[in-house]
Amino acid sequence: MIRKFVWLSGCMLMAAGFLRGEMRTGNEKGLRSAAVSTLKDTVAKAAAPADTSKTKTKKDSVKKEKSYDALLKNPKKTAKGLMNLYYVKEKLYLEVPFSLMGKDMLLASTISEISDNGDGLVGSKPVSPMLVRFARVDSSLLLTKVDKNMIAPENENNLVRALDKNTIGAIVKLFDIKAYNQDTTAAVIDVTDYFVGDTKELSPFGAFSIYRAMGYKSSESFKKDRSFLTDIKSFKDNVSIRSSLSYENTLSSTRRTLIKDKPFTVVMTRTFLLLPQQTPRPRIADPRIGVFAGKRYRLSNEVNKTEEVYYAYRWNLVPKDKEAYKHGRPSEPLKPIVFYVDSDFPSSWRNAVKTAVSDWNVPFEKAGFKNAVVVRDYPVNDPEFDPDNLKYNCIRYSPVPVSNIVGPAWVDPRSGEIINASVYVFHDLVKLITQQLFIQTSQADKAVRTPHIPDGYIQDGIRAYVRRELGHGLGFTQNLAASAGIPVDSLRSASFTKKYGTTYSIMDNAHFNYVAQPGDKQRGVKLTEPLFGPYDYLLVKWNYSFFGNDMSPAKERAALTKMISEKAGDIRYRYGKSQGIDPGVLSGDLGDDPVKASACGIANLKYIMANLNNWVSGEDKDYSFRKDIWDGILDQYVLYLNFLLPNIGGIYINEKYQGDPRPFYQPVPRKKQEATVQFLLSQIKDAGWIENKEVLQNLSLTGTPAALLRSQLMDALLRTPVAVNLAAIKSKEQDAYTPERVLDDIYQGVWGSVEQGKIPDNAEREMQKAFVNSVIGNTKLVSVQRGQSSQAAGLADFSGLNLRGLNKTLNMNDFYGKGDFDYENEVGINGPGTEGFDGSLVNFNLQPSLESVWFTKLTQCRELMAKALDTVNDRETAMHYRLLMNKIDKALNL
Repeated sequence: MIRKFVWLSGCMLMAAGFLRGEMRTGNEKGLRSAAVSTLKDTVAKAAAPADTSKTKTKKDSVKKEKSYDALLKNPKKTAKGLMNLYYVKEKLYLEVPFSLMGKDMLLASTISEISDNGDGLVGSKPVSPMLVRFARVDSSLLLTKVDKNMIAPENENNLVRALDKNTIGAIVKLFDIKAYNQDTTAAVIDVTDYFVGDTKELSPFGAFSIYRAMGYKSSESFKKDRSFLTDIKSFKDNVSIRSSLSYENTLSSTRRTLIKDKPFTVVMTRTFLLLPQQTPRPRIADPRIGVFAGKRYRLSNEVNKTEEVYYAYRWNLVPKDKEAYKHGRPSEPLKPIVFYVDSDFPSSWRNAVKTAVSDWNVPFEKAGFKNAVVVRDYPVNDPEFDPDNLKYNCIRYSPVPVSNIVGPAWVDPRSGEIINASVYVFHDLVKLITQQLFIQTSQADKAVRTPHIPDGYIQDGIRAYVRRELGHGLGFTQNLAASAGIPVDSLRSASFTKKYGTTYSIMDNAHFNYVAQPGDKQRGVKLTEPLFGPYDYLLVKWNYSFFGNDMSPAKERAALTKMISEKAGDIRYRYGKSQGIDPGVLSGDLGDDPVKASACGIANLKYIMANLNNWVSGEDKDYSFRKDIWDGILDQYVLYLNFLLPNIGGIYINEKYQGDPRPFYQPVPRKKQEATVQFLLSQIKDAGWIENKEVLQNLSLTGTPAALLRSQLMDALLRTPVAVNLAAIKSKEQDAYTPERVLDDIYQGVWGSVEQGKIPDNAEREMQKAFVNSVIGNTKLVSVQRGQSSQAAGLADFSGLNLRGLNKTLNMNDFYGKGDFDYENEVGINGPGTEGFDGSLVNFNLQPSLESVWFTKLTQCRELMAKALDTVNDRETAMHYRLLMNKIDKALNL
């Protein structure tokens, strides 16, 4: 997935450059000081090649030639190309032509081999590639990191000059010039310490650490005596340097040290890639469509303010036959997007992976490009090919026990052109697909009621996952709103699902049809996502339509704006970015009615649970599959509940331009919010089904997940009045759903039976206990002391819960514990993410003061229990009431 250049998640780092080398004369030091003090001038001038026209004495030439020859005499290895490399006497020398001074390059650092892939993934780039330039100052070469966030029109010379002075490259390393080549057109520098050292901006530790994703802290100590150069390569547009780096690594959690001073070795490939001097015209992004973009600040003499513009991230596709393209006939691109498939993939996966890449040619051809995306195996006899070189796009197999797939990409920050994209397929992706098929579709599909899912299903699943992740590498963000526009009933329609599957876009995360009921597949209902949805065709057309330089930037932008505006009223083309407040933008959900869809999904989970033993007992002798499926059913149940919570107080958000038919925001109607509260209250009462005795009796000892669910869901429900407040203020309904009304509904759902004089059953008692604990916490009558858990203080445990989120607590027994490796907000395209652009969603939102409302409900339920004690005959119920009343009395200091 393209995400943000941090990944996750790899912020660009800088290290100060310090002088190294032999002693210098005082005059040399003075020259150095003067040169650095006027750096803003000299770096700007450094783009020009050295002046070799001046006459030099024969003595000087001989001295330089001898110095050059003596320094590089008898190299162990040499690589010649863009910049020549020489490995001599355990030293690595880089010969940098002066013609490269001031030229833009990307410097990337890639993991090629590793001793523990929990610390990083082979093929990954732990830190973001840097835009760098070489500059010459006196007797040194500077490696500078360049920031391209400020831009100005090329024809406005005053602004260009001002930006040149205010955005000089930051020095990340200063190298002494050790020698000049024979004609003084290049300088030789010693780069040993930079590439065989602990260089932070090239660190092997960063975004792609599984340990980090699991919440562990890693501290490293570099071991120079165990580190060395392993290989060097140089070609016409890139240079690669490979080093074996050793560390001792300590891994710790918040409680203890797990591993101390663990030996760790990683082989890193560092690549200088020369960028083209002429960049393609940047495409200005539109927040109404899901394309990754990077912010720029634009200065202009014509506009009296600094403008924020966003460069869309895209490959530079230019048609070979522009005339054919202009007349609507597809043309091959001058340079297609090529992906290489790892030769280490399991043989049974390879066809699915390669097909997933080729699939993208379907929407590209509709956009005017045929054979735009090419897939190839790793070349066998190509001396230039290196999967760890920034120049090559690769789909990699990662042998780690993670059930996921991830796809970062890297761009030329000058224009937004995508330079490199990768996809990492983790080993347990098949395990994830198997569990999802069983848990989400086995109620409707008899073929997947087995631990050994038919191979065709697995192949289709791999193909779908890779196809979606490759979309990130093409510049496309996720569109989690794509499935929310589909009526829930349509997901049970054979004709509808045959056309659209589960979603209007594969950039959604809606793989399998959990709404389908037993018998639906036999009626022709499709249970998977489409090859591509209507939104995907618009997405490719918008990002890759070719206009050429004949069309002005203003006309191009108008044409692109029109593409989206024409579809703005069609729900199939709605783009929604993740922002928490919109209940129609959720990962993994289906349909336009969360209550109806979740009700179908929960009914299916109950059906699967009731039949689990009968379906798999003959194939699951050690119960391991059933244990995984039970865990998955619990996770899926929690997911369905999470789909419901944002509905309470939710506000639908639409990015819009003037003239678009949808409103910018629209609160969820009151009736829909009320129905959600009532459904969640019913789930709290009914949560006991998850503790199916026939299934659990043969699994490891399990406590009371139903009680935990009731407690956490009640806590989450009692936080919704805060969320409802903003929706109530913005609602146009005459009788909007207010914080007081939602709290009344929850109170009646919990205490209604007591008001009727009924004896509460076990589920109702747990609800009442959870209600009292949560309300005491919300009224802030009791403070939890440091070091004391909220449960020890008699309160619900609020830690880790979002406003409308429900978390299932997972305890990891060791550092190889469970957990998804989710890079959605960790790694991606060059810098902090801009999915739909950044900025505050809600301005001046004042959280309501509801302590008095919760206090009133607390005293109300105490009075109710006190009154009930006068007539209750059940001893257990009486003890229950007294316990809760005692908690309230302590909180109120009665």
